[in-house]
Amino acid sequence: MLLSPSVFFAKRTFTKQYHELFEEMAHTITTEYIQENYDHIHRSGVPFSFEEVMGKVSALNNELTLKAEWIREDYKEGKGYRSTKLTTGCKRIIKRSVENYLRQLKCLKAISRLSI
Repeated sequence: MLLSPSVFFAKRTFTKQYHELFEEMAHTITTEYIQENYDHIHRSGVPFSFEEVMGKVSALNNELTLKAEWIREDYKEGKGYRSTKLTTGCKRIIKRSVENYLRQLKCLKAISRLSI
């Protein structure tokens, strides 16, 4: 069971800690999505189709957005107000995570073509 971030940080709410926590969560989630692609290619021998990739990108973006909202709401609970710095930072992390996912897919697709 996950502890809420405010409990995790012992009732001290610092934006930097929330950023670091969300960045770690985003990295873990993105890595799981990338691993799913490796597993699919290992099983079937071909990468996902364009439609499947776009569906996975949308799912990744939605999952990260939900996690960011959870982090934001917990921050608001601890501080009593929302932080635009936290929101901007989470958006930046989501953007980097999606770009990283697409970059990995591009490399994976190129490698799978070479092995044919």
